[in-house]
Amino acid sequence: MHQLRSASLWIFLLWGVLTTVSLTIRPLFPVDETRYAAVAWEMWLRNDFLVPYLNGEIYSHKPPLLFWLMQLSWWLTGVNDWSLRLISPLFSLATLFLSGAVAGILWPERKRVETLTPLILLGLFFWAIYSTLTMFDMMLAFFALLGIYSLLKLVDSDLSLKYWALLGVAIGGGVLSKGPVILLHILPVALLAPWWLKTAGFRWQHWYFGLIIAILAGAVIALCWAIPAGIAGGEAYRKAIFLGQTSGRLVESFAHQLPWWWYLEILPLLLLPWLLWKPLWAGLRKLTYQDSGIRFCLAWAIPVFIAFSLISGKRIHYLLPLMPAMALILARAADEITESERWERAHSVAMAVFGLLGAVLMLLPGLNDAYHWRAELSLISPVWGSLLVMSAVILGITKAKSAQDSVLYICIASVIALITVCGGFFEAKSDRYDTRPAAQAIAALMAENRAIAFYGNKYHGQYHFAGRLKQAITVVPYIDDLYDWAKQHRSGYIIVTYKDSETLLLSLVSRHYPFRSQNVSLLSCRVLLANPKLRAALTP
Repeated sequence: MHQLRSASLWIFLLWGVLTTVSLTIRPLFPVDETRYAAVAWEMWLRNDFLVPYLNGEIYSHKPPLLFWLMQLSWWLTGVNDWSLRLISPLFSLATLFLSGAVAGILWPERKRVETLTPLILLGLFFWAIYSTLTMFDMMLAFFALLGIYSLLKLVDSDLSLKYWALLGVAIGGGVLSKGPVILLHILPVALLAPWWLKTAGFRWQHWYFGLIIAILAGAVIALCWAIPAGIAGGEAYRKAIFLGQTSGRLVESFAHQLPWWWYLEILPLLLLPWLLWKPLWAGLRKLTYQDSGIRFCLAWAIPVFIAFSLISGKRIHYLLPLMPAMALILARAADEITESERWERAHSVAMAVFGLLGAVLMLLPGLNDAYHWRAELSLISPVWGSLLVMSAVILGITKAKSAQDSVLYICIASVIALITVCGGFFEAKSDRYDTRPAAQAIAALMAENRAIAFYGNKYHGQYHFAGRLKQAITVVPYIDDLYDWAKQHRSGYIIVTYKDSETLLLSLVSRHYPFRSQNVSLLSCRVLLANPKLRAALTP
């Protein structure tokens, strides 16, 4: 019990440091984080909690739970960006502790697995990165794991009604987080229960009947929003939320198309740094299908992994809800190693790699000054690399007395590595990801009743929340339409994006800001109309 309390304190401390540093060193990340904040901001302005809007148009791509939670944070603390950025980290923290609870149910006699699982999950680079990003996937991961927890408790409690209700809440919460895809994370393992459970005399008819009822309960929870929202949003919105969100992404796969093996190819990267942990490999060789907990994790992870692999549209964060299953398997493998002396230097290889990474980060500015790779690399302070090198050396020479010590050392180093790499990155390039200067300039022009247009195919709302804009920006995708708009709004301004090399634009715009790999400028309509050569510079 003392070990569990100690591990919990370390998890909370590392999570707190990671979250605090993220809030401090980086802005809302465009275009995803800024877009979701913009949707919540427009709902807040409209005082409309049913239908999301983006730039004055109905936004049907995502369900509303994240937007509701953002507005709840503003209701409690006032409108700001830090409170909405705590939502994903809080779901991550809840998922970390819930993963330990799931481990305790799967292997009640192996307390060490319960201790190791959340530390391993937090130590995954992939998990730690997405823990601080304001997106829907961490919420989905929590509700998926809550559903998994409910299934296990149903078995333990002889199909108790309260756990059927909890499963319904998990499904409903998942639907409101990211749509019906929550069923893909819960249904396969539930349907495969006869394989992983193998309990004589189990009431399978009650199991499958209860599963149907829980799905219907989750649907009712989601429909409590979807029906009134569909009525308020109109026919096109109804079709989008009832048919378009999941069918478009999972069946038609209209974007992000990649080959079927892509997830398999990147899986080793998602499991770093634990693949550098030597005892893990020895423990994996000892695992067998006779272990019902292993069967459960495989029934949970493999069908979902295959399903996502067969869908052509792929994004790395789609696999985030599967990471708790991976952490459970890794923790169970580590528990197979019982010899205490095998843990003393088990973390040495990982610390050597962390130290090498820190040394590269520390030497990078000097090497860049000598070889002139990219100018911004010289802006990175060697302090970031020095911090990682010192941490790796100190943790590397410290002997681990147990598996928990070894896991904890790697988890600490992993969090420090992520902080230092992100710190160096944003020290060099934070201005290219901070939309606030441009957004505040746009807000000032709107306050003067100037019309604002965005020249491009799509505006993602990256300036709306940062500038607290209260008016829509006109999106003009074509150059001829842009000139027509400029003639009708001669006192207006146009947001244009261009490369550094386009010196003509640089010489004519009064306000320009770096944005990712390009620049963003506010171009006066009068200047556009008075300089015919700008047409060639603006035409793609």
